[in-house]
Amino acid sequence: MSLRIDSLTRMVGQNVEDSYGRVLGVLVSLNSDVEGNIKYIEVKVEDRGLEVIPGDRASLKDGKLIVTPTWKHEALKLIEALDRAYRWRKAVESISTNTDIQAEIIEDLKRNLSEEIKNLKIKAEEVKRIIKDRITAIEDEGLQISRSIVNIQTLYFSGELSEKNYTQSINHLRKLREKLLEEKNDAKRTLDKLEKTIEAATSPLEVKKPEKIEQQQKQDQQQVTVQPVVVKVEGA
Repeated sequence: MSLRIDSLTRMVGQNVEDSYGRVLGVLVSLNSDVEGNIKYIEVKVEDRGLEVIPGDRASLKDGKLIVTPTWKHEALKLIEALDRAYRWRKAVESISTNTDIQAEIIEDLKRNLSEEIKNLKIKAEEVKRIIKDRITAIEDEGLQISRSIVNIQTLYFSGELSEKNYTQSINHLRKLREKLLEEKNDAKRTLDKLEKTIEAATSPLEVKKPEKIEQQQKQDQQQVTVQPVVVKVEGA
C-alpha cells in the first residue's frame, strides 16, 4: 500500500533508516500525486547531496521511516508475482479438467500465463545477479572493516590511542560489521526464496481435479448409467 502524504509530513526533518537500522540520512522533502499518494521522498545523505527514493520503497514502522534496499524491494516484488503465477497455473490446469469450457479459451489462458512467467523469469535472473553482486560487495566491506579493527587495535595496544577514542571507534566498527552481516544473511535468504519460487512457477504441475468438479462428473456418470433390465421368464 502506498504511503500517504499526511502520514509523512510529520517525519520531515527526521532520520530515515534502512531495513537493518542504519541511518541513511534526513528526510528533507516529499512529492505526491493529487490523491495524496507519495511518489518519492528526498533524503539528505550527510552533507553529500540528495537521494531521491521511490515512494513504494518507503514504509513506516514503529514510528520510523524505513527504506527497503533496491535489491530486496525488487526481489520481493518478483517473489510475489511468481507465487501468484504459480497459483494461477494450478487454477487454470484445474479448470481445464472441466469439459464444459472450450479448449481454445483454456489454451489462450495458458499461453498468456506462460509468456508472463517467461518475462518474470528473465527479470528474476537480473535481480539474482544484483543480489549476488550486493553479497560480494558486503563481503568486501567486511574485509575492510576487519582491517580497520586491526589498525585501531594496534594503535590502542601500542599506547598511541586513548581508551575513550578506541572505545568510540571500535563500537562504530563493530556495529557496522553487525549490520552488514545482517544484510548479507537477509540477502542470502531472499536469494534462496527467489530461486525456489522460480522453480515452483516453472516446473511441471501435478494437478488434482477440484473436488467440486470431480463430484459433478461422478454425478453425471451416475445419471447416464444404463440400469440392466432383468427379464423374468415364467416356466410353462
